[in-house]
Amino acid sequence: MILGLLPAIRGGLGELARTGQHARLIDGYLTPYARAFEAVRYFSYLAESLDPYTTDPEVLARVSLHPGGGWHPWVYSVVMPLRYAREFRRCAIFRVFQITGALPAVVAKRRFGVPFVTTYGFWYGRLARSRTTGVLRRAVESLALRAADAVIVTTSELGAHVAARVGGAKVHLIPNGVDTTRFAPVPRRPGRLKNVLYVGRLSAEKNLGAVVAAAAGLAGRFELRLTFVGDGPARASLEAEARRRGVAAEFVPVVEHRRVPAYLAAADAFVLPSRTEGHPKALLEAMSAGVPCVASNVGGNRAVIEAGATGLLFDLGDPGGLAEALARVLGDPEGARALAARARARVVERYDLARLVAEEIELLKRLARAGE
Repeated sequence: MILGLLPAIRGGLGELARTGQHARLIDGYLTPYARAFEAVRYFSYLAESLDPYTTDPEVLARVSLHPGGGWHPWVYSVVMPLRYAREFRRCAIFRVFQITGALPAVVAKRRFGVPFVTTYGFWYGRLARSRTTGVLRRAVESLALRAADAVIVTTSELGAHVAARVGGAKVHLIPNGVDTTRFAPVPRRPGRLKNVLYVGRLSAEKNLGAVVAAAAGLAGRFELRLTFVGDGPARASLEAEARRRGVAAEFVPVVEHRRVPAYLAAADAFVLPSRTEGHPKALLEAMSAGVPCVASNVGGNRAVIEAGATGLLFDLGDPGGLAEALARVLGDPEGARALAARARARVVERYDLARLVAEEIELLKRLARAGE
């Protein structure tokens, strides 16, 4: 049985590597897929190969990467199943990682009869780069939801949204997961300097100016340092804002996913102040690592954090809410440790990646073409 993999539009291992996330895909998904299926075919939008990203002999033996390159992504999403018609036809099922990349699977289903499973893990229309892109995404989303054999959702809220459009029978709730062995608590030495960590893209929807403002407001109560791990269009303005407010802030370029636990080990609190979230992996990883977490009270964060039990939530409309929540965590080490311990236990119980990927593999095999 051959599994076909389709990334998001414009996607590929090189695109994931720019944000350090290729290791998460390889370790968490390609490796168990390679063990569960006869062969795995990954169809990239980029001119690339698998070799630079892994030395795992099992992955290299069973996973083949079919490169793209040289086409506009939306055009290539239609060309891809024609260019690789032989390879597409032999797949027993396709796994589409984001619904924005589902168009090749829709074409393959109509042309070759190959079923597919897609993830609906975010309110994709809210992040469209332009009006034209928004229209294209909505069209692909609608087409893909109707054509998909199953839709994996990461939260109940997203599940209800999809079920209202295509019926509940297609919907399967499989949340994002964490490697709970790699992201595990380590002993911490309490110190006077408090390190507040953010990991992710530095962009407007992440609302990171609120973190700088909160740190400035707490300057008289705590000796604080902000650590931002990641990159994005908001970096320069954040650096300038931190300097203007006299806030100590370190900006760390994108790091490979396997190095993130070291930054979590040095953090006294993790913050995610986004205006919108799907089902945030970085927040789950911080919880798994036993770091007390503060997050905005938006859908994706609410799905992960039980307020007051496994983390703290603040309302976006409350100007002092983030500072107050951080003060609670930083000013009460014993309470913060209890919060973090409950968060770790919740992640192990509900979000262990190995168990969730095994559940996904079972779904893929059940829906695959018979005899393939």
